[in-house]
Amino acid sequence: IWYGVEWDNAERGKHSGNHKGVQYFQCSKPNSGSFVKPKRANLGRSFAAALQERYGVIEDTDEDVMYVTGANNQLTKVEMIGADKIGELQSQLDKLDTVGMREMMINCAGADGEIKDISPNLISIDVSRNLFNSWNSVADVTGQLCNLKILNVSSNRLSLPANAASLSNAFQHLTQLFMNELNVAWEYIDAASSMWPNLRELHVCQNQISEINHVSVSNFSRIELLNLENNRITDWSNILKLSNLPRLKSLILNENQIRKIEMKRKECDKDFFPNLTSISLYRNLIDEWAAINNLNEISMLTEFRFKFNPIVENVTDSRQSLIARLNSIKIVNGSNIPAKERKDAELAYLKEYAPDFYQSGGSQVEEDIKCTAEFLVQHPRYLNLVKEYGPPADPKFMIINKSLKDRLISVNLVCPNRADIKPVVKKLP
Repeated sequence: IWYGVEWDNAERGKHSGNHKGVQYFQCSKPNSGSFVKPKRANLGRSFAAALQERYGVIEDTDEDVMYVTGANNQLTKVEMIGADKIGELQSQLDKLDTVGMREMMINCAGADGEIKDISPNLISIDVSRNLFNSWNSVADVTGQLCNLKILNVSSNRLSLPANAASLSNAFQHLTQLFMNELNVAWEYIDAASSMWPNLRELHVCQNQISEINHVSVSNFSRIELLNLENNRITDWSNILKLSNLPRLKSLILNENQIRKIEMKRKECDKDFFPNLTSISLYRNLIDEWAAINNLNEISMLTEFRFKFNPIVENVTDSRQSLIARLNSIKIVNGSNIPAKERKDAELAYLKEYAPDFYQSGGSQVEEDIKCTAEFLVQHPRYLNLVKEYGPPADPKFMIINKSLKDRLISVNLVCPNRADIKPVVKKLP
């Protein structure tokens, strides 16, 4: 007898679940599978057993004593003040509210009701990188914890039940869920969403999400934060599928492959990101300012995080450019925007694009301004800034060469009462 294994690290694999032309099991990644003998396989243990091992009663040994090595390798006994109290507190399983159980080879809950009996007050549990293989086995754990609000199941391989909604009672108090590195697409997440009726935060980083074809809005109606960091999203049209989520406030899209942001919004669409206040787009592929301009369509946007994108790599003051282009933001990259900084940014923006403004039909007289459609598409805020601050100085009347030498004027100094003194020419700034 051999077990078929798919490795989380595909480089450890030797094949794709086949041997001598026979397909014994399927792998999600090519050549990520192996066969192992039963004696070399650890099939895991229960959550209850792992909990007792990590947080259970500490034997009465010298746990409050440690030894340090001194000169000549001599051991010196050092008393650890308070170690007994810490150990006693940790061993009171019924008082625990937060436990970290990462990489403890857990594959099931244990005996019926065992978790509820020994540790009923858990609010937050981390069971990432364990051996759970289905949401049913996770529900066997969470169903015993009526106070559970935070759950981390990252780096497990969880199969979906035929009827996801049937497990909703086991997750009914859950408000934060971490599902990072599950190796799943959006279809999986959408199908599972009926399990979490009261979820506020959902983290699905490092998965295989490239498209968002359908969003079950009713299932995600309470979501306030959605973290899609480090996936494979390229097209902004996928993000627009989230625009009808009624309570979505924060959207994290770092480390995807987004190049453009196009807001194809219908005039009748009143529920267009109605409460979205924060977007993070670190480390994408955005290479045009039009993408930033288009974010003004999100009327509630007040916080924007934007670094490590091609469009800002060679910009001297990218923060200033972002402030000037986005009319409602109050925080950029974690820092508040004082009123003076916004005014300075907007005036600098007017000055920087003044040549384009006048070449496209701009004028010192506001009533005579007839800018081209192309200019207005590239700078949709420009005319509003002109109304607020007035038209910028016309470059035709500005000194182009900014070196001090070329900004000097010649002054002839003449002594009218002394004809014998020759005029003197001086250059003054």
